[in-house]
Parts: sequence; C-alpha cells; structure tokens
Amino acid sequence: MGAACARRKPPGAFDKAIAKGEKPFWEEIDQARAQPVATDAPSAVDGEAEASGRPPASEVELKEDAELPGYEQAALLKDQGKEKFASGQISEAATSWFQALDSLPRPPPSTGSLPSALQSLMPGGPPKDEDSRIREMRVALWLNLAAAHIKLKKMRQALDFCNEALHYDPGNVKALYRKTDALGELCNWQEAEEAALKLQGTGEEGAKLASQKREEWRRRRRQEDNKEKKMWSAALDKELSGKPEPKAAPGAKDEELWAAPKVTMMSNFDLRRMGIKWNEEEDFSDTIWKDSPGRKDVLWFQKRALPLSLLAAAALAEIDLPKQEDLVVHCFLDGNTAPFSEPHDWGILLTRCPLVKNLLVVYIDIGDVSGFKGPDGGKPPMYATLMRPTEEGRVGDRVAMAARFMGNYKEFLAHCSELPKLLRPSVALWADVSFYGSGSKKDFAARLQALELLSKAGVPSVVTQGGEIWEPGGRPMERRVDENASLSLAIASVGLNLKELVPWQFNRFVVPLDRGQVGIFAAHQLLGVLAGPAEGEKSSFDKKDVEEALLRQGLVALIMILGG
Repeated sequence: MGAACARRKPPGAFDKAIAKGEKPFWEEIDQARAQPVATDAPSAVDGEAEASGRPPASEVELKEDAELPGYEQAALLKDQGKEKFASGQISEAATSWFQALDSLPRPPPSTGSLPSALQSLMPGGPPKDEDSRIREMRVALWLNLAAAHIKLKKMRQALDFCNEALHYDPGNVKALYRKTDALGELCNWQEAEEAALKLQGTGEEGAKLASQKREEWRRRRRQEDNKEKKMWSAALDKELSGKPEPKAAPGAKDEELWAAPKVTMMSNFDLRRMGIKWNEEEDFSDTIWKDSPGRKDVLWFQKRALPLSLLAAAALAEIDLPKQEDLVVHCFLDGNTAPFSEPHDWGILLTRCPLVKNLLVVYIDIGDVSGFKGPDGGKPPMYATLMRPTEEGRVGDRVAMAARFMGNYKEFLAHCSELPKLLRPSVALWADVSFYGSGSKKDFAARLQALELLSKAGVPSVVTQGGEIWEPGGRPMERRVDENASLSLAIASVGLNLKELVPWQFNRFVVPLDRGQVGIFAAHQLLGVLAGPAEGEKSSFDKKDVEEALLRQGLVALIMILGG
C-alpha cells in the first residue's frame, strides 16, 4: 500500500500547524542545542555491546547474522548513526536509527487479550518469542533515538522512545534516566518523580542518578521562584510610585493553532422538524464519557490521532468533491468520542472548495454504547440531533454546520426520513475508525451495515487510518497491538471496490491535545476512496469478501470473536 502512495510535503494550508521551533526530525537542523549531561549520567548514545551485552558486530559469526533477517543491516545503520551523532549531525543520526529499526523484523503481534484456545488458531500457532539479539538491538536503537530527541529539545518524542525501550526492559537504567530527564524538562514534576523513584529502585547507580536529577530540579525551581519574585516586586514598585506603566509596542500576534471549538447555539431546529428549540436535558451528556473510566484511554488516543474534523477536512479536500453549493458529509465515529470537545476547523474545506457555500456535517456515532449509562442510570439518550454552526467553520458568509447522532446508520436514515437532503451525502468519512471495534459483535455488524448501505446508495467513502500504522522511516508508536490498522487495511484494500489511492500519506501536523495544551505530532494515511456502483449497476459489496480479506491477514481468532 505504501509503495502506491508517494510521499510529499504537507499542503500549504497546514504549514501554519507546525509549531515554532518544533521541526520534524527529517528536516535539516543546522544547530542542535546541546543538552548538558551529568558526569555520572549514562552515555548519550548506547554502544551496541553495552546495551545488549553481546560482542561487537564484527565478532558475531556471519552464520548467526544470516539467521536474523535485517540484523546485520540494522547494526551497520546503527553504527553510522552513532558516528553522525558524535559529529553533531543529530537529525541525520536519528534518520539512520529509524532506518535501522525498519531493517529489523517487526515485533511479534500481541495476543495477550485473546484466550489461549484462540491464540492457537492464529496462522502458525501462537506468536513465537522474538530473538533476544533482535530485541536488544531494538531497545538500543530506541535509547539512541531518545537521546537524539532530548538533544533536539523534543521531549515528548523522547518520552515515546523511552517508553518503547521500557516495554521490553522495564528496569533499563538509561531509559528510566532519560524518561526522568525529559519529564523534568517538561516540568511534569509528578510523573518525573514517579520515574525517578523507579530509577532509584534499580540499584546504586540509579539511586545516584535520581538524586542528581532531584537536585537539578530544586535549582531550577529556585531560579524560577527568584525570577517570579523580581517580576512581582518590580510591578509593585511601579504601582506604589503612581507612575503609569509604559505600554509595550504592539507585537505580531501569534496565530493560534487549532483552538478549542467555540460552539454557538445559534440554531434551534431538530434534524427532523423545524422549530423545536434546543433542550439541554434532551441532548447527549458528554459527562457520561468524560467522567467514565475510559476517559484516560480516550485522551491517550487523542494524542496519536488528529482531531476528527481536521483530519476529515484535509482528506475530503484532497479528493475531487462534487461541484455543488451544498455539501453533506457523514462522518462516522467509533464510540465514546465527543466531536464538540475536540479542536476542529472545517474552514479548511470551505477555503479549498470555494464553490461550497453550505457544509453540513453529521457525526454518526455507530459505536456500541450498550455499556454506557445515562444520568439517571438508565440507557443514555440515542440522539443529539442539533445542527450547530461552528465559529471555526466560517469563511466569509459561508458556514459549516455540525450535528451528532448516536445509533447505527440504518437508525439514522430512518430518524431523518423527513430531511431528504441530509440522507444524500456527497461523501462518507471513516476517520480512523477501527472497523472491528473493541471486540463487540454489534460494532462489527454496524460497520458492515453502514458500508453496505453506502455502497448501494452510490456514496463514496473516504477511508483514513492513523496512529498505529507503521511508516518506513517513521517513529514507532507506543502500543504493540496493531490489529486496528491491519483490519482497516484489509477491509479497505480487498473486496470493497477500492477505486483510488490519493498521494497523500503520512503528513505530520502539530495540533493541541486539548484546551490550552501543547501540540504533538500525529501521523495519518489516506488509504483511498471506496467508490459506490456506477449508475445502473448493482453494488459489489459482499460481506464474504470482508471475511476473506481478514482471513488473508491472518486474523482468524478475531473473526471467531466477532462472529464473522
């Protein structure tokens, strides 16, 4: 799939989304700001023999390397990266280490969540343990990448690499030290102290390093306190003197990155009938999921996925949309995701498509919500059917309206039968929807039902996937399980009439995670467009094709769980 999609620079409309001073690792960085390291701290770059306990690559028998696909190439690239790092070419060193990771076999898929009886049904049986030398090489590369990103002052990325190393080696002193260091640089003191405690528990060396970090934090805090005291003292002196404070010259206003949505309740009609005023009690309560145990998981996913409407606008603007004034988009959600609590900017689409005057977006939450409870302890409301204008979705007198619906696609079509315009979408968007859901048969059935209905109606579906897809040369993601991506790729590429691949792959943006929070990098791939049947033709959609596609991906156990 990746070979069919050519890499290119992110569109100009997104250039502003790259935060100042935070460049991607693949861009040239002329001057990398040096990070001082304590004299007793672990070395900046881990030697392969030191990290893995094995002899240098030159002393390993060729026969052993031949039995480990990609190992010899990874060792060569690792050494090249080490030389570049030593000469100050930090970004180039990181690229070499990424390529070294790509040379290694992928880690075996995790099946820990599957019953042992089902694990045996996976092709070839349960996954075999990874060779220790491959695992040790991978850990050493992650440690090196963490060191490089600390040098480049990219602490959040460094944290990801430390977590990768700690997954396989929880007591790794260097990984814990660098994680502690990065968390301290981010002033995340609580998590930094937790990491320092783990570092301290590794032994005498770890305890010494943890003590050094705590002393460094105390110095930094004293400096910050002194700076703050001086600032308040100066302000108080000016106030007591009675002299008006001179006004600072107006500076250039920083453009805000995808601010949190400011939804205005300007519209007061139900999707089915005009004239019904909005009633907050009848609307879906976001506190149901915000206060639920799954809140933490939702935030974790947000860190690795672009906000839905931003991703949707980017993807839809890349394809040849119908040249019409009114554009209707059905955007499918995957369970407990609140579109109005995420940053979004449908103005991108309005800007790129000047003929579109009215953009109507319906977020259709087809995820299984049977486990959620309403405010009274009963079943949560099924619908939140209000068309709300979004301030971010305005370009001149053109506006984007958005609404949300909870229920499967068939229920949505029945619910909105009196609004035929909403039932004729120009395009459907599957923005990072895991087609198999979280193991629920209802989730899987709802997705197949929606795809079937869209195909019969001749509505094209734009399918995107993000977060857990592996990109050659890209940084690995934190989780080991990537069945989500595998299934989505299988369904999109086999049996569902994938008509067009757009050369828009793995663009990276910096977006805020939530209100007032710092932005992060996220990667996405536009898989393609599932075109409906031509006029006069029957739909080619067949559920058996989907099952066969999953079988070819080796996902037998999941099919059994989902009742495929």
